[in-house]
Amino acid sequence: MPAPDLAALDAALADAERDLAEQRRLTARLERGEAAVAAADAEVVARRARLADESADVRRLESFSPTRIWAGLRGSRDVDLDRERAEQQAAEYAVAQAEARLARARDEVGVTRAALDAVGDATARRREALAGKEEHLRATGHPSVPELDEIAGLTGAGRSAVAELQEAVAAADHALARLSAAAELLSSARSWSTADTFLDGGLLTDMVKYDRMDAAQRLLHDADLALRGLATELADVGMTAVGGIEVTSLTRTFDVWFDNIFSDWSVRNRITEAADRVAWTLRAVADVREQLLARWRTEHAGLERLAVRREELLAR
Repeated sequence: MPAPDLAALDAALADAERDLAEQRRLTARLERGEAAVAAADAEVVARRARLADESADVRRLESFSPTRIWAGLRGSRDVDLDRERAEQQAAEYAVAQAEARLARARDEVGVTRAALDAVGDATARRREALAGKEEHLRATGHPSVPELDEIAGLTGAGRSAVAELQEAVAAADHALARLSAAAELLSSARSWSTADTFLDGGLLTDMVKYDRMDAAQRLLHDADLALRGLATELADVGMTAVGGIEVTSLTRTFDVWFDNIFSDWSVRNRITEAADRVAWTLRAVADVREQLLARWRTEHAGLERLAVRREELLAR
């Protein structure tokens, strides 16, 4: 079997450097993921405890308890029960959201562990590649050993950086798409809420508004997940994450029971707040994407310079 030439040995070293950089990145991601799982698990426990308290409040008003008797004497039982049921529904929604975040965090940890296992022992492969190349170059007396070693290491690290930046750009594009969809629907929902407030739209307007509010809530949830994915990718390339978006279904619950100008103004204000936050986040993510692209161009140009220099050295 013929001995490997210099180009093959240099390529093996670059691959080993790339794998080592990937191993370090995945190890750091795993640590962050495990911390996220612990935090999400604690949040689920807290949300479930809050739900238990809210459910107990509802049961006290529904049963023949001192609480119900006192509320009945004050003539406020129906109002109190409606309020407690709304708070219970809000707590149920919060539990569901927390459980979804916990499941997602656990899934991400599982994926990261599998990827780390797939990389294997990159340190050993790099050590073997270095030893093989050193043996070959010492045997042939090649004069460019130090610089070629440096180029191989920089090339592996550069390829890893380019790949990570590409993943972060893709995550930013995904988040921008989800945010844009939410912004478009929120704009429509805001106009319907305004019509309901000032024009007394009635049942038909309510149905349209609620349908769009529900759709907007789903889109905001999707946008929140996309932003969490972007945050993970940004952490990999050392950038600060953009915050998430979370909305509540409390507004619709109150508007069903108290359909008047106060609840309608509440709906409109909540839509406005959500729309403003989405608009701000869209600008922030677009800015982050431009920064990522600028870094990608810099890293790519660096790889091209390294490739040119390597060819110059090997052509001597």
